[in-house]
Amino acid sequence: MFSGQKFFDDKHFPKGFARSGYFTIKEAQLLETSGRTMKALFEGAMVPQDEEQQKFVDEVNGRRAAESSYALCWLKYLKEINHKHVVYNLCSTSRGGVSEDYSEAEADE
Repeated sequence: MFSGQKFFDDKHFPKGFARSGYFTIKEAQLLETSGRTMKALFEGAMVPQDEEQQKFVDEVNGRRAAESSYALCWLKYLKEINHKHVVYNLCSTSRGGVSEDYSEAEADE
């Protein structure tokens, strides 16, 4: 499933697949070398050329259990890009400037 050109996703993985910390080295290499073909097959922009590619399409679309390294890697990629990351903030966001408790304590003085 070699695609000829390297596959990059600068939007979700600006430092590359290998440096993202999410993929193993083997998975990162698989995405880089075959990612364009896998994406085209997944989106339907490319018709499967052989049995291996047809198996990939079936596995990714759920018609068959994912067993191949290509399908498992692509499903892991899709899971990561469609996952909403939660960001926790450790500082307060008081919009009024001064909290009510502080202004009452100041009035007592």
